[in-house]
Amino acid sequence: MNLQSVVEDVKGRVESISGQGQKVAEISIDSLKQAGDVVVGGYKSLVSENTTAAKEIYSAAVSSFEKAKTDGLKAVAADPISYLPATGTLTAPFSQTVTVVSRTGEELYKVVKTGVETIQAQLTGKSPIVAKVSKAAKSTTKKATATVKKAAAKLDK
Repeated sequence: MNLQSVVEDVKGRVESISGQGQKVAEISIDSLKQAGDVVVGGYKSLVSENTTAAKEIYSAAVSSFEKAKTDGLKAVAADPISYLPATGTLTAPFSQTVTVVSRTGEELYKVVKTGVETIQAQLTGKSPIVAKVSKAAKSTTKKATATVKKAAAKLDK
């Protein structure tokens, strides 16, 4: 090998790697933008639902206070639970928050997973669909091989 061929070989590899690096950077930026959109959407939904819930809780508390004020101290002492807001008013915001956070987490997971799969496919040179099918085929082959080995072992006994 002469020096010129080594330089050309290295130059070709560097160009290939830098091209892949640029594509990986583009995919990463797109994935981050999508993830940001998911998080911002979840945050906005959470804020709007909790704001509405806070207004409902406040109005229920004010009406309970007004009712207690008009009924008097003896009536409140006799049956204090009737002056509290309904439990649904207090527990619904928590349930909504859990639902929104869970949904946002699932969407974020899907975006990140898709981004990682796309980057892996870019680096290996396979499309994401081919990579998934290849992975599923390998898994199925392993399961089938294990089943055949078990069946063969049973026949040998």
